[in-house]
Formats: sequence, structure tokens, C-alpha cells
Amino acid sequence: DVKSQQLVLSSDQTLLLNCRGRWKLMWFHPPALAAEQVKVVNSRCGRTKQHYCSLLTISHAKADNTGFYKCYYEHRPERNTSVFWVSDSHRPFVEHSGMSPNVLYKKEKEPLIIPCRVTHPNTTVTLTKFSSGQRVSPDQRNILWDSTIGFTIRSPTFYYTGPFFCETFRGGAALKSRIYIVHRTVSNILEVYLNSSGSVHALRGDRLVLNCTATGELNTRVNITWDYPGQNNSFHSITKRIYRHRTHILFYSILTIPKLQHSDRGQYTCRVSSGDNLKQQGVPVTIYDHPFIRLKPRQGCIIETEVGQKSYKISPKLRAFPTPEVMWLKDGRIAAEQCSRYHLDGHSLVIRDVAEEDAGKYTILVRNQEHGLCQNLTFTLLVKAKPEIGEKAVSLQDPGPVPKGSRQALHCTSHGIPPPHIHWSWHPCPPKAETCPCCRCPLSSSLWTPVTTGQTTTSTRNHILSVSQHHQLLQGKNKTVGVLTVAETSVSGVYRCVASNSAGTDHWDIPFYITDMKGGFSVAQEEESWEGGDLHLTCRANRHLYSALSWKQMNKAHPAPAQLSVGEYSSALVLQRHNLSATDTGLYRCSAHHLLTGKQAHLDIQVNVSGKCTAGTSWLIYRKGIEYNNN
Repeated sequence: DVKSQQLVLSSDQTLLLNCRGRWKLMWFHPPALAAEQVKVVNSRCGRTKQHYCSLLTISHAKADNTGFYKCYYEHRPERNTSVFWVSDSHRPFVEHSGMSPNVLYKKEKEPLIIPCRVTHPNTTVTLTKFSSGQRVSPDQRNILWDSTIGFTIRSPTFYYTGPFFCETFRGGAALKSRIYIVHRTVSNILEVYLNSSGSVHALRGDRLVLNCTATGELNTRVNITWDYPGQNNSFHSITKRIYRHRTHILFYSILTIPKLQHSDRGQYTCRVSSGDNLKQQGVPVTIYDHPFIRLKPRQGCIIETEVGQKSYKISPKLRAFPTPEVMWLKDGRIAAEQCSRYHLDGHSLVIRDVAEEDAGKYTILVRNQEHGLCQNLTFTLLVKAKPEIGEKAVSLQDPGPVPKGSRQALHCTSHGIPPPHIHWSWHPCPPKAETCPCCRCPLSSSLWTPVTTGQTTTSTRNHILSVSQHHQLLQGKNKTVGVLTVAETSVSGVYRCVASNSAGTDHWDIPFYITDMKGGFSVAQEEESWEGGDLHLTCRANRHLYSALSWKQMNKAHPAPAQLSVGEYSSALVLQRHNLSATDTGLYRCSAHHLLTGKQAHLDIQVNVSGKCTAGTSWLIYRKGIEYNNN
């Protein structure tokens, strides 16, 4: 029955409020009202007594009775609200200066309310900072004033921390509200961690201690709780500690279980909350009845690796609790003391840069001396090595030609683990009709044929007397020696020695070029030379070793014309001159390109043209700087 939503009373007056509605009514009023001040009378009203009426009587109203009074339905949202000020000239503030300071918490990105409500709506109020005495007045933008609320700072800065009070003036005297201490609330949890980063394993009856540490910014307050299987047991204890540092605060929560049981196994979670922030860390706890060691191989006890492998790990399956001592032996001696390339990685043994001498028996010893437990397991390590043919490293770039019709024995020595098997293949050189005589690197694999004992001579292969292999201890290593014996040489080509084992293969190509002349490169003069006569100089070279034959008279600028012919084993370049004169006397040079070395080869011959035909005329042949006399 109040005509206005706002009403000002004088101190010690009586307030009567009557509320009428269709359902049962309730009242809300400021909590400072004493029980003897309040009286509520409920009745049924209206002509048919279908309505509810409620009369609220406030006697001897005081300044701290200022506030909102609400009449509302008990079970429905509708309500009627009015605000009443109980004016007191000596107490302009509902919360007066005689009251103890009130702590207000300022949250990030939220407005700050300083609740210095007044007992009269027309009171002019300023906000004063206690430490500096600086006054702040409402600006209706960031700082708002409402007599029913107090001051609202929409975007409070760091300035609005510490003690504040509200102030008004009456009759030239300053009247103050209670002091409000604004505390800046920080809820930034920097880090949460447990003293155990992995799974926790323990024996039944052991003591378990888990320490949860939270790091927060200065002024942060956190709440740490634990969630674990036996959290309802009274004999578990939680100890909390706080340590303040210059830049941060450390919060500790230590969970202690003095004697573990099977029911204590499971997930243990530490939850740290501050404001709306929540962080947590968890760890599983496993509990065993007895200490144990379980050791077995992963894929059998015979293991293999290869020479040259950067790292090889021998890693058995090991489950044990408590953590046991682990020692590795190689052939009965401590492995780490035998070689610096051996080191432990957990319970595994790692071998770096595997070598042949790493083969042997490796034994892992696992023991728990405190509980009298011990187990061992032995592995046999087989170290494989790909075959390597020794002759490849020392083979000559120019092996030289093979005399036609001779017997030749080719040797191929290889080392590998396991010992390699040696077999031979043959690739004939192309016939003389081919434009390219070179066959040192045959490309077509279809032309390779195996070599066996007793093969007879054909146009494309030689007569093979024997093919054999044997094992021999050379330079401290067991090596396989293969011997291929050619009974009679007649066909040029390439013999290939192939050494193979389960670790790989290696091969060596041996040029086998038949020559029908000594050394495979020669020059000759067919007859003596005299004035008016003829000159015939012949340069012959093995056609698989040499190409690009040419003649030149050394005192002439241009090459001498000559005629080339190609035979089965060699090529011949013939220089002919007729009606000789003294100008034809001089040094003649035959040049050829060596197909294997890539270098130029030269043979020189001295021709002297005599005035008349006489017996005993001589000529000189120069071969690679060495002089040969032919008489």
C-alpha cells in the first residue's frame, strides 16, 4: 500500500507495510533488523476471503535498517520491491565508521563495488583513499554513485587497492563510513606438479607420500584437494604449507598414507583451483604383494646384427619391483670394462659401432640383494659381415693383356661372416665388327654366363680347367679363396668373381684381354729404307685396351696418313711412303688412347734413309722413354 517505491523515514519512527496478493506472501528485509523490531501478521482478505494479506511492522527504525523491502509469493517469481531510508543526522552511512574494516576482493575484468550506502538519498558522498587522502568523485563514466549501492568503479586499476572510506559533510563536519580494504584477487596458477612424474609402484604395507606443489602469482589464493581411492579413510593425513617468494608463492599439499593396502591402488589426482582457474595432476599407484623379478627374452636368445651398424641394443623383457641392480657380462667378464663402446641404457646393453669382435655370449644379471632375489639370462650374439673381396683394394688400373694360348689362374679372396661362397661369371667382349671395342663394364646382364669346371673352348668362351674354393687363415682372419684356372686363353672378356653370404654380396670384375703380341702395343719397320725406296711402318695395339691409333713424323706439324685394319685380337695402323728422300729421315711416333687408364700411350721409331741400299742398316724403337735396339 506504499504509493512510492522510495520513502524516507526519520530515526525511531514505525514503518507499516501492507501487501496483498492471490497466493501466500513472504517478506525480505535488511538483515540488520532485530527480532523484536519485526512483526508480521498474515490474514485472508477481500470480499470472498480469496486473497492473502500480510502486514509488516518495523518499530523504532534505525539508520542501519535502511535498504530494500520486498513482498513476494512463496512459490512464484512475482515480487514487489521498495527502498526505505531511515534518516539519521548523526549517521549518514548505513555502515558507519565505528564498524570494523571490511575486506573487498577486486577481481580481474570485473567492476569494483564499495558499498557505502547512505541513510538519505540526497546525500553527497566522495570516495577517499586512506593512505593519501585523495578524494574521488563520481564522473558518471567510470565512477558511478548510487545511494542504494554505493560507489561502482567499472574498470578498476591498480590504484583501487588498499584502504578506502566514503565521506560526507554536514554542518562543516566530515562524517565517514567504515573502512573498506580492497584486496586485488589473483587467480593465476602458474604450474602444478607432483613429486612423482610417472607411475608409482609400492609394496603392500609401505608408506606412501605424494607431494602436490602449486606455483601461483603473488596475492594468489588456491584451494588444493585430493581425489584417490581411500580418501574416506581417517588414518590418511594431508599437510598443507605455504612459502612466499619474491616473485611467486608456493603451495604444498602432502598426502601421506602410512601403510598401503590393496584398496589404496588406483588413480591419485591433485586438483588446484583459484577463482575460475583449475589445474590438476594425476598419477597411478600400483601395489604389489611381494617383491619380484621377471626376466625373459623378447625374440629368442640367439640374436643377430651386422658389422658397421651404428648402434645395437640387447633388450630383454624385465619387470621387477623394487628396482633391481643390473649388470651385463660378455663371455663371463663385465662388459663395460671390456670395451668403451658398451654402455647401459636402463636395463638394456647398447653396442656402438658394431665390430666382428662383438660376437659372443652376453649375460644379464638382475638381483635384489635386500630381498634375496636374483635372475640371469644369456644371449648369443652373431655378428654378420658382408663379404669383402681383398683383391679389389689392390687391383691394378691396367692389369695388362693376357698372352694368347697361355694357362691363367685367377684368384679371388673374400672375408665375411658367415664365410661367403664364391662363384664366377663370364662376359665376352663384343666381336670385332662392333664399333665400340670396350667391354670392361658390360651393361647387359643377359650376357653374363656362369663359369664351371670343364667348359670347352668356343667362339665366346675359354676352356676352363677348374673352378674351386677353399678356406685359409690370412692376416688373422678366416677367408674364402676362389681359384679359376683357364686351360688355354683364346677369347677376350671379363671374369666376375661374386662373393655372397646371408649379409650381402660383393663382386670384382677382372679384365681378361687376349693379345697376340708382347705387351699389347708395338711398332715395327718391315724393311730397310733408302733413297728412292719404300717405307712401311706398322703400329699394332690390343683392340680391347687401345683405340685412336695415329702416326706422326715428329719434325712435321700434321699427322701422317695411314691405313687401319682390325684383327681378332689387335688393330694395326700401317704408314706407307714411296720414293723416299733424305727429308723422310727422322723420328716417327705411334700414339694410342689407353681405354682403362684414360692416358695416351706412345711408341717412337727412328727411320734413317740411306743414300743407297747397304746391308746392316739399323733403326731404333723408343717405347715410353725406353730405347730398344732392333738389328
